[in-house]
Amino acid sequence: MLARINDNWGLLTPWRNVNDLQKEFWGLFDNFNAGLSRYRANYPKITVDDQEKDVIVKMSLPGYDASKLDVEVVSDFLTVRGERIEPALEKDEKYIHRERSFGAFEETIKLPSKVKSAKTKASYTNGMLEIVLPKEELEKPRSIKVIQ
Repeated sequence: MLARINDNWGLLTPWRNVNDLQKEFWGLFDNFNAGLSRYRANYPKITVDDQEKDVIVKMSLPGYDASKLDVEVVSDFLTVRGERIEPALEKDEKYIHRERSFGAFEETIKLPSKVKSAKTKASYTNGMLEIVLPKEELEKPRSIKVIQ
């Protein structure tokens, strides 16, 4: 599985250097020839919106069957799996040019906060998967009386 670039690791983790190196590596391909990274075309375009009470994730998945999409939430990680099946060609058909990608993908995103996985809702309309993840309430500071 190919790791996806993620900026949510934080400042004091050993993965920050690995993440920076990964960004630099992929940047070489983008600068050299955008066509070299075309095999990543099967990965969906994603937006993550951190609102006050919810985290909303939108994924552009045109041509996918909703029954072949799988959404999984664990703590502050969201994993989405899906597959777009290539239509069979008729006996006398052939491609001259093809830019659509087919096959399976698996995308894992580190969310900005912990969420209530039991209350997560996902909807798929017009090729757009929208996942609404209610945030867990942060534990409020509690004053503790010291006994002598």
